[in-house]
Amino acid sequence: MKSDLRKNPHRSIGRYWLTMSDASAFTLVRSGIAIADELRVALCDKEKLLVTQSSAELAVLMLTAAEAGWGKGKVAHLVSQIVDVRKLDNHGKGRVYLLIRDAMTRLPMILWPQEKMQMRRELLEELTRQINLYQDDAPSVMTRDEVRERQWRESVLAMRQRETRIRS
Repeated sequence: MKSDLRKNPHRSIGRYWLTMSDASAFTLVRSGIAIADELRVALCDKEKLLVTQSSAELAVLMLTAAEAGWGKGKVAHLVSQIVDVRKLDNHGKGRVYLLIRDAMTRLPMILWPQEKMQMRRELLEELTRQINLYQDDAPSVMTRDEVRERQWRESVLAMRQRETRIRS
């Protein structure tokens, strides 16, 4: 093909572009499968959840969501297709939504049709909203600095109360 392209570029340019298009599509699908595999590993190993789908099946689901332009109305459907979150506590649900949002964010932008980019934003915003909803319910663990700051504030408040008693 290379020599034919050099001899008569006008005649073979169609085959050249078709080859490049196939290579680009193959790379996009490979990227989708790699992202889906990372999501599957994270859900299985880190979160100890059962994901019944293979990496390829997860990739097909994610690529379908991108191509069809699933918006915020399909978030629950997308998550339920990947893993069952009904038995998880709120903090666990938040972590699952975070992993799925990160995976959907890492999908190549070219997979989303131009007219459905708004749907992508809505999907990611809804996933983020769900993360915030479930993370707000979880009690936060205070760091050492936060504990020190709270103790300092309590000591300052106690000193102020003693000073007001002495003045009175």
